[in-house]
Amino acid sequence: MAATRVTPLWLALLAAGGAAAQTADKDRFGWLGLAPVESGQTLQQAEAALGAPLQPAAATPQRCQVLSSPARPGVGYVVAEGRVTRMETRDRRYVTVSGLRVGDDVAKVRRIYGTRLDVRPHPYFAKGQVLAVYSPDRRFALVMESDDAGRIVTLRGGLVPAVEFLEGCSG
Repeated sequence: MAATRVTPLWLALLAAGGAAAQTADKDRFGWLGLAPVESGQTLQQAEAALGAPLQPAAATPQRCQVLSSPARPGVGYVVAEGRVTRMETRDRRYVTVSGLRVGDDVAKVRRIYGTRLDVRPHPYFAKGQVLAVYSPDRRFALVMESDDAGRIVTLRGGLVPAVEFLEGCSG
């Protein structure tokens, strides 16, 4: 019997065309999150990809957990029903595939993403915004939050709608 080879999600998206610009890349946030972990993987697949177990980062409800790994300090992995739904950070060391990082200003985000950017007011900041770039099929997104000073404070990538939630496990 021939062995079956599983194609990574990022490779399948690349083959589908156009998604490569935002797929997860080592140390860079994209639609799928932050490689080597991809949103949609099981907890076991994510731990194998990291080469380390994911541990609770905060007390969360049973149906959903925010986990962390020493392999990726400052990154939260949101796991719901046994699958990674999104990855997030407030840590400046990580950048997007387009070169944005926590601390950059919204003007830079607008220059890079232009009309592809979906912008809405941030519910927790008077002048803050939630900025998102969606995959062509709108199943994944890269989301950035800005504060009142117009600086990016959070980066996250993952599955819609989980990646759109401001509170990790809830909308």
